[in-house]
Amino acid sequence: MSGEHPARIKSSVMGSIVWFIGLVVFLFPQGAPAKAAAAPKRILALYWYNKDFPSNAPFDRSLQAVLKSAPAGSIEYYTEYLESDRFPGENQSEALRDYLRQKYASRFIDVVVAVSDAPLDFLLKYRDSLFTKTPIVFIAIKRPATKETSGPGLTGIVLGGGYKKTLDLALRLHTHTKHVFIISGTLNHDKTYEALCREELQGLDSGLSINYFTDLSVDELIFKTKHLPEKSLVLYIWQQSQNEGRLLESADILAAIAPSTTAPIYGVANWQVGRGVVGGYLRTFEADATRVGEIALQIANGARAQDIPIESAKKLPIFDWGQLHRWGLKESALPPGSVVLYREPTLWERNQNYILAGLGVIVAQTFLIAGLLWQRRRRRNAELKLGKSEERFSKAFRQSPFAITIASTRDGCYIDVNETFETQTGWKRDEIIGRTPGEINLWVNPDQRTTFVRELVEKGNIRDLEVLLRRKDGEIRTSLGSAELIEVNGEPCALSVFADITERKEAEEALATLSGRLIDAQEEERKRIAREIHDDYNQRLAVLANDLEQLAEHNGGSPVGLGQRLHQLWNGVSELAADLHHLSHSLHSSTLENLGLVAGVKAFCGEFADQQQMQVHFVHENVPHAIPADVALCLFRITQEGLRNIKRHSGANGAEVRLEGLEEKLHLSVVDRGRGFDLNQPSPRSGIGIRSMEERLRSLGGHLEVHSRPMEGTRIDAWLPFKAARRLAS
Repeated sequence: MSGEHPARIKSSVMGSIVWFIGLVVFLFPQGAPAKAAAAPKRILALYWYNKDFPSNAPFDRSLQAVLKSAPAGSIEYYTEYLESDRFPGENQSEALRDYLRQKYASRFIDVVVAVSDAPLDFLLKYRDSLFTKTPIVFIAIKRPATKETSGPGLTGIVLGGGYKKTLDLALRLHTHTKHVFIISGTLNHDKTYEALCREELQGLDSGLSINYFTDLSVDELIFKTKHLPEKSLVLYIWQQSQNEGRLLESADILAAIAPSTTAPIYGVANWQVGRGVVGGYLRTFEADATRVGEIALQIANGARAQDIPIESAKKLPIFDWGQLHRWGLKESALPPGSVVLYREPTLWERNQNYILAGLGVIVAQTFLIAGLLWQRRRRRNAELKLGKSEERFSKAFRQSPFAITIASTRDGCYIDVNETFETQTGWKRDEIIGRTPGEINLWVNPDQRTTFVRELVEKGNIRDLEVLLRRKDGEIRTSLGSAELIEVNGEPCALSVFADITERKEAEEALATLSGRLIDAQEEERKRIAREIHDDYNQRLAVLANDLEQLAEHNGGSPVGLGQRLHQLWNGVSELAADLHHLSHSLHSSTLENLGLVAGVKAFCGEFADQQQMQVHFVHENVPHAIPADVALCLFRITQEGLRNIKRHSGANGAEVRLEGLEEKLHLSVVDRGRGFDLNQPSPRSGIGIRSMEERLRSLGGHLEVHSRPMEGTRIDAWLPFKAARRLAS
């Protein structure tokens, strides 16, 4: 090396360096970008109830919508469910803690969201051993006892009770109120909600009687709310109960007492709207979830939880349209900015398409009749001024949008046709003048042509007769024909006008076919779902319930009380199985399928009478035993719809259902003695219920008749053709 020239040595070293740098760039071109890519932030939401609880689903959707607004791939979202209502006790909490700790051991959670008080208490209790360095964003009724100023911190939204604000609103709407009844209670007799309510209502008007229905059974609540004194209000907070081993959740109890209560019910949560409450100042899951998601994103992007102030949830005046009408409340009396849900569509909104279609038909017929009357008037004027009228008549004849022909009634030969006739039939004027319709094979049914001419001669005119005409190329077209007797040069002739309605007929037939297919598809899907629920989930739940019972009976050296808790779990699973069985029966009547039409209708009438507290008298006579499934299902659905219409519209407290076999027809009648309606008014027959009945019957070749008079009741008669052996149903 000592003998080499310094310049050559320097050049060699620089060349080696350049070569090495190039090799590194070539072998690792993606190294820098990969290293620069940021790891995603992980957000975990812990819910109280399971994912099917009414509030959890909308809350989760809104929360995810906010998180998806972040850059793609920057957020990973996880959900877990505490379910302490179904799995109570310290052992269950510790088991869930161990499960979560093991599940997320290899994934650091950046933010954990506690949805309601129970998950928040759980996270704070086990914070030292679970998600130690993770900040908490909560949404809860109560404000946490402490606000952390160090460590990972916590922040969130306090829902608060809102009881006084809602009660003040109810008292403004019902100014004569003297009694307020507050429903509250849980299975473990937790007074948290009731205590918060009592605290808010301190100092209320001393002249107002406030009573608490606490931890009552559902039967007691139904009885008491049926017999409330006059000038009363009900404030529904929360209530759980056991009924014959079955756990009734707050929504179930509210739905049970609302139909029969003698006083309006107000609430504080928007899931109660639509289940019987009039309304109130309510928090909305969507707004709460959106704000929680925004706070979680702030923390995931670097903000400290303790630097974000704890907020109070916003509440809106929200009401149920049906309950407002039930209690005679006008929307003008509601607070500004009120939201009214479940508003029923107006007559125009429900029947807009039918009304427009009817008007279109009327307008078309009006134009057709107007055209015929106009030509008739022109013909009469022609008798006075023959020369002038011939010119005007000829102009109208040629330019009419309808196919018009003039033919002799003596020999049936064509005297003249217009250009529209040439277009619609494919025959040129000079090809048919002097020839008869029979010679050009125009009428598909020649006998109909003979009847057409005979009635025209006898009556002098024919209106809107549907006929089939054959074009020159053999295509069959449907037309609506009208005709008038006229005189041409003293000879009796027939002036005929034909409107091509082929496309309209095809559309009507397609609609009828589609309606039938949709009904069949709907029923098949109902049957499939019912079978799947019954044969799969119900069997699996039965096995699970049996295993749990055996485990409870052979718990060995388990702690005292474990057997009792396992029995409670077994009862809950059995209850769920019963619910699934009820769902299966509501989707598809097993009685109808297994025992036949008479048994199915009879069973439904009994169930309907019990549920709606009205009398339903069912009579059957000469009903064949073997009835095709589609025929039986059609009449069963009409019975369902008929009784529901009576309950919904008639005001009657009773109904009669009669099913009978008459020769080769089945006849079903549903009768009430309610308020009835005027058949000349379009609204009753244009309802969805009547429309559905007509479509079902039409798809099977039957028809529907409706008889009604105001204040005299309504009778619905369904007639369906049927052929079967005369073995009668029992």
